[in-house]
Amino acid sequence: MSGPVSGTRSCAAPRHRVLELGTGSGWNAALLAQRAGQGHVTSIEIDAELAAHARRRIEAAGHHVRVITADGDAELPEGEAFDRVISTYAVEHVPWAWVERTRPGGRIVTPWGHTGCVALTVAEDGASATGWMQAPARFMPTRHAGRPPAPFERVRDGDVGASAQFPRPVQQLAHPDVLFALRVLLPDVQIDTRAAGTDGQVTAWLSDGRSSWAVLQQAGTAVTAHRGGERNLADEADRAWTAWEERGSPGMYDFGLHITPDAHHVFTGDDPHGPHWQPLAPAHGRTSRT
Repeated sequence: MSGPVSGTRSCAAPRHRVLELGTGSGWNAALLAQRAGQGHVTSIEIDAELAAHARRRIEAAGHHVRVITADGDAELPEGEAFDRVISTYAVEHVPWAWVERTRPGGRIVTPWGHTGCVALTVAEDGASATGWMQAPARFMPTRHAGRPPAPFERVRDGDVGASAQFPRPVQQLAHPDVLFALRVLLPDVQIDTRAAGTDGQVTAWLSDGRSSWAVLQQAGTAVTAHRGGERNLADEADRAWTAWEERGSPGMYDFGLHITPDAHHVFTGDDPHGPHWQPLAPAHGRTSRT
């Protein structure tokens, strides 16, 4: 997904002090300055060349934004509190430093994981932040995400793998609510679905980005799972799907995030302290290469 973060104009108001994490081209920062006011926006960019380019573009457009070259996950302006903190890259865990730099009652908007965007409100005592998913979204991950996952083709690497029947229609796997639930329960598994051919049948590619993969293909009502690697990703997807159904099949917008200095909980419903959603344990099932 490209362009400004969803909700940029609605989450910042005139005279709000705004911190943007990930300046990029400067487009988003200029929009924020237009909304919050000149001199009210600070934008952080880890890449010095990008930061310099953004400064020039923002100034040429007639806006005044403070652009800092630093690490947006950790190197934040000391002694400053912001009304709004907006990230333009995805994180798996919202850094607590972002909460510390947000005023009580302030808002943090960030892409979360590789499927959604969350808006958090900082508690009046500053000891936590809570919010709900706002939209499907895919953004580039933070540079602190570690070694990036390998492309599906490299993970499979010509492996024929093993085959078995998969008990669910692949078309349903493409639904945003199902994809989001599986992201919560299988956070390290990438799932890509798309229609193949003129009949509208959907194929799904699953990968842990390291060594395990699965392809789910539908022909009529039958679905075949081809898989390889240390983990049985087809089985994991089926178990995660079942766990989601057993908890009432909540939609993406029913999921919330509650964070404290030492905890990071995904929940559903109105109570952030209610039952949490925990990732499922991997399903091992080695297959041999032929």
